Amino acid sequence: MNEDFAGVTARMMDELEHDPKYLPSLFWRDINAKNLSMLDADGIENFKRSLSQNYYNFCTIHSKDVMFRTSFADWLANPTLAPLLTRMEHFVTLDAFYLKRPEKFTLRRRLIYRLFVSFIWEKMLRADTGGLAVTLAEPEIGNPVRIWRKGKLISQDLANSVMECNTVLPLLKEVGRRPRIAELGAGYGRLAYVFSATQQGTYFIFDIPPALYVSHWYLSRVLPGKKLFKFRPFGRFKDVQDEIEAADIAFLTANQLQQFPQGYFDVMITISTLPEMRPEQVALFLDLFQRSSRGHIFIKQWMDWTNPSDGTRMKPDDYALGESWKMVMDRIDPINPRFFNRVWRRV
Repeated sequence: MNEDFAGVTARMMDELEHDPKYLPSLFWRDINAKNLSMLDADGIENFKRSLSQNYYNFCTIHSKDVMFRTSFADWLANPTLAPLLTRMEHFVTLDAFYLKRPEKFTLRRRLIYRLFVSFIWEKMLRADTGGLAVTLAEPEIGNPVRIWRKGKLISQDLANSVMECNTVLPLLKEVGRRPRIAELGAGYGRLAYVFSATQQGTYFIFDIPPALYVSHWYLSRVLPGKKLFKFRPFGRFKDVQDEIEAADIAFLTANQLQQFPQGYFDVMITISTLPEMRPEQVALFLDLFQRSSRGHIFIKQWMDWTNPSDGTRMKPDDYALGESWKMVMDRIDPINPRFFNRVWRRV
């Protein structure tokens, strides 16, 4: 990677080291080492073929996978010709931290993957109450797997992100100013892209490197007209408040969340993150979410997942919030039934 990448990520780690509670868990130290190897080998310009597969993206879909079976059953109940008419590029190789080596897709794997993405795209369109997908296509930046539906690039990341954004938008109806959305662990910024491309407001990303660097690299290119607050250390929130509140997207390390005033954000979001942390970090961030949000908290996590590296195992009821919070949504994820979606509102 280039000198800018090395220098910026080093400064991000220096900031996290100010408070060791926020340093990456053993699980994420291992994945980050693999992420850095992928970026070094393939280049950041191709991260959607490698790195992004480690951020809530599933490249090893097969015909017996619960996501494929669920999406296929949903399409049978709501049949359209569109999934059968999609096209996919011929040569695809993807890598992920759980693969021994990059996988070259066979003809059968290409067919299953194309149909899976096409099926969940149709489901997303039916649930897209905000009409977000009308103006969106999967960006070419990052070199995604190319699947075309009626001439437009589609992807599982974009389908999931539109579904998630449609969950968030109703939570902002009573906000009387530019809304403030905060996401812990945003990966390469797929949800931030959908929100910022279609809505007004400031989107705050709190993360660890190299993801925080990649999300800045990506979003600065797919949304060139947006005003960005680049990561930097700061001693007091008021020293950067005016600059942050004038931005469309802000990039911060996870520990910087504690520097924001109580009740500063309208919605706190975290997706496929908490079980991958140390148990004490889970408790820390659940407390910070409750302190930091004035309105809602949206959590999307595994139904049951064990992190062997850090000894963390979590099920839905382990995400307990205090008496000031009322659960207003509790559902199985519409696309991935191995995940749940829960939303709490401050009372």
